[in-house]
Amino acid sequence: MSLTSLDSNVVLRLILNDVPEQSARAAAFVDKTSCYVTDVVVAECVFVLEKVYGLDRDRISELMSILFKLETVALSEDVMKRTFDLYRASRPLSFVDCYSVAEAMLNDLKVVSFDRALLKKCKPIAEEPK
Repeated sequence: MSLTSLDSNVVLRLILNDVPEQSARAAAFVDKTSCYVTDVVVAECVFVLEKVYGLDRDRISELMSILFKLETVALSEDVMKRTFDLYRASRPLSFVDCYSVAEAMLNDLKVVSFDRALLKKCKPIAEEPK
């Protein structure tokens, strides 16, 4: 099966419904097309929703979950579910930090960092380089 990768601006129009003509086109396209959303696009959408729209983590998670429930949209389900769980629960950590920890948890890896908040919140998965 062939998938079409969605760009962040299409994802944002789809979940925000803020530009009516583009939102309608995005919804119609996703409704009839098998799509894929990369982890990078998810991270970019979260960044835009935080920094441009000023939304809180719970609202961002709620909006992104709309996308994740669409039958025609595929994504890295396990890592995204765990990332958003951490993102909602770990306020000082960025979405990217949460993603790194989620991926490490799922793959039995470590995250090496000098970031104090990450080290404090995510021991023993996160550790300083030795």
